[in-house]
Formats: sequence, structure tokens, C-alpha cells
Amino acid sequence: MAGEWLTQAEFARQNGWSRQYVNKLVKQGRIKVKGGRIDPVAAKKAIEELAEPSAALRQSNPSRGEVIASTSYPVDNRKAVDFASARTMREAFRAKMAKMEYEEKAGKLTDASKVREDAFRAGRIIRDALLGIPDRLADILAAEQDPRQVRQLLEEELEMILSDISHG
Repeated sequence: MAGEWLTQAEFARQNGWSRQYVNKLVKQGRIKVKGGRIDPVAAKKAIEELAEPSAALRQSNPSRGEVIASTSYPVDNRKAVDFASARTMREAFRAKMAKMEYEEKAGKLTDASKVREDAFRAGRIIRDALLGIPDRLADILAAEQDPRQVRQLLEEELEMILSDISHG
């Protein structure tokens, strides 16, 4: 029967699936149909490409400690995750979380909202100090006629502000 094209019902019966299941695979485009018939070899190959990798492991014989190779069962195209992969992903996530917790407690990490709040507060202090310069120096600078002296007074005021800010 090699090379013989089958109806959906015949293909389903040969593989132990329902006709509706095979029809669903056809509608999804996973199995190609030509003239209402299916090439069983190409269809099996397409289904095996979509098969869940751990399907063969579930067909094991625990009393003998052996795994029986069986026909793979198709799954959807979301790439099913087997138990070992899921466990690996979970353990990797736990390790990353533990590392983050350690670094936070060790002072290497800090809460991003706290950093934003502190940066905002520091910016506000700097802004207020700089905006206060005209009020503090206006009269002094207005009386000064030497441009070098005006520059010196501005530099001293800015240095004093920056020094105060850096010392808290």
C-alpha cells in the first residue's frame, strides 16, 4: 500500500485517531490534501515534526526499565515543553531570583523607585540652590564694576553651592 493516497477517514483509522482530529489537522494546514486524499507518508512526516518530544517517554514500560518507541502524537504549534525543560527553566528562574535577593541584601542592588526618588530630590536641591544665586548676589554684583571681580564672586558662589550639596 506504499504510495497509495488515503481518505481522511482511512488515514485516521490506520493511525488510531478520530476522523475529526485528522480533519482539524487538514484545516490547520498541517496535513496537505490533494483531490480529497492524503499522502500518508508525507502526512506522518508532517505530524512527527509537530510531535511533542516527550511523547515516547510516556509510552514506557517501568517494570522492565525500558522505553518503547511509539508513534509521536501531534501537538499544537506552540512547542510544548516537556517536564525536564520546564524543571530546568524553573530552577534557572529560582537561581536568578536568589542571586537578585543576595545582591540586594549585599547592597549591590537597590529598588529602582528609590533611586528615582533620590535622584529627583537631589535634582530639586541643586535647582533650588542655583535659582537662589540671583537673589543672593544681585545687589553685590550690581555694585561691582570690575568684570573679573564679578566672575570671581559667581565662581565662589557656585563652588560654595556645590560643596554644600556634596557634603549633604
